[in-house]
Amino acid sequence: MKIYRWFIIASLVYPVAYLAAQSYDFKVLVSKGKTEVRSGDAWASIKVGASLSASDEVKIAENSYLGLMHVSGKPVEIKEAGPHKLADVASKISKGSSVMSKYTEFILSSEDEKKNKLAATGAVHRDLKAPVTLYMPKTSYHLGNEVYLSWRSPGKSSEAEVVVMNLAEDVLAKYKVEGTSYRLNLTDPKLTKEQNLLIKVVTADGYQSANASVKRLQGSKKAEVEKEWNEFMASVSDGTALEKYLQAGFFESHLLLSDALTAYQQAIELAPDVELYKEEYNKFLQRLGLVPKE
Repeated sequence: MKIYRWFIIASLVYPVAYLAAQSYDFKVLVSKGKTEVRSGDAWASIKVGASLSASDEVKIAENSYLGLMHVSGKPVEIKEAGPHKLADVASKISKGSSVMSKYTEFILSSEDEKKNKLAATGAVHRDLKAPVTLYMPKTSYHLGNEVYLSWRSPGKSSEAEVVVMNLAEDVLAKYKVEGTSYRLNLTDPKLTKEQNLLIKVVTADGYQSANASVKRLQGSKKAEVEKEWNEFMASVSDGTALEKYLQAGFFESHLLLSDALTAYQQAIELAPDVELYKEEYNKFLQRLGLVPKE
């Protein structure tokens, strides 16, 4: 009888809790420039993390931008200047994925929560003595086919080589670079046979970085992540900066840190005028211990 009574109580409480959890229609993930919302008569500035209702109206100033997550799990960008009724926006949204809500919560979580998650893995960088700072975690599992690399050198030369090795430090490939960033293609035939790669940067004037380890995700863990990744990607299709930002959250929450770095950089490239993406990328580097906290 006791179990039965608890079942009755749970059946009454659960719908209330569910409705409370779904008490918004949109979550604000990005707000650039002047963006405002009107719930009644007055307009108010929109803040990241705010909840909006489909009955609200938003107003976007020239050169401003709003990135929202619909309660269905579909990300939405609003760029066109002027007023927008969120009911109209919601009516045009195709079906999203419930898995998105988990990563929305992760993105909006506090810096301390994110930092604690990373610290528990040992991924946070030690104090590097190497002259070249390679903005990569000391070790990372990786799902995708591309790794974005960037670095800072004390030297004056803008020329460098990205050196990729196996665990025995036998050189597999070298890539000449002009500048301080490079997109490493992991499908290069020289690299495909190796599951674990070591990467370093050597500048033309003789400076070099410490090795960064990239391990391809394998086995049951890969299958588990890919299953959720496919569900995640069912909600995104346009390749927008907002979607790349959400992907960064997905990867960081799964501790796929080099994938997260790559997604952050893709978001920045797609929307170079949105400072939030640069700020969040820098916070991520801080969480990894790669740059000092400002």
